[in-house]
Amino acid sequence: MKTFSVLLGVMFVISCGASVNPQLKSKVDSQFAQSQQTTYTGTQKFMKPKPYAVGQYVVMGQTDSDGKKSVTRMAIVGREQGGWIIETYTVSDNQEGIMQMLVAGLEKAAATGNVDDIDLLWVKVKDEDGKIQTIEGPMLSMMKGMYKKGIASVSMKITTYKDGGIIQVPAGIFKGTNVVDSEASFFGKKIKSKGWYHYSVPINGIVKSIDDDGNSVVLLKFGFDATPMMR
Repeated sequence: MKTFSVLLGVMFVISCGASVNPQLKSKVDSQFAQSQQTTYTGTQKFMKPKPYAVGQYVVMGQTDSDGKKSVTRMAIVGREQGGWIIETYTVSDNQEGIMQMLVAGLEKAAATGNVDDIDLLWVKVKDEDGKIQTIEGPMLSMMKGMYKKGIASVSMKITTYKDGGIIQVPAGIFKGTNVVDSEASFFGKKIKSKGWYHYSVPINGIVKSIDDDGNSVVLLKFGFDATPMMR
């Protein structure tokens, strides 16, 4: 899903670097190399994510049209002011970064399909020196529109079920997926994508996605026992 890929690019503040870092590349390669043979049956058709809960996490592997790979771990690590604290860590072969967001209105947005029902209360970013910066107030207000487009991929509304069959990814074998064709506009460009979803997967339900530009996302791992990486 292109929405998810743009979310990663837009929402994460990462350190800059043009050359390949062997340690970071090893982190990425090891995540893509894992393979689970667990089979998840389609006991419940995916129409929206399962109820959010602290501890849920997904690890997604992204491959862009040039073949460059990156990995993102998205986890729900807390509850505050009626919203959910979503932590995201992303790593590529030359960049690495982590952030947290306090997001309210996810449940309502999942029911209505309206991104305006989402509110972003604060963002915390860890810089290269390990210091945590909190972005809120007027500074956050200027960035909310950009962030909310990305967050919408977590709470997207699906109105119909179309059997996507069996999808095998590193996280396992998923039977009875819901395949969804979608179109989104980013920076004035319309992108068509196809995504496969399964109710066993928390947060966003994504098992696999591809878009017309040749970008792809696959589920590498998921679970329900995440702890915060940013402290």
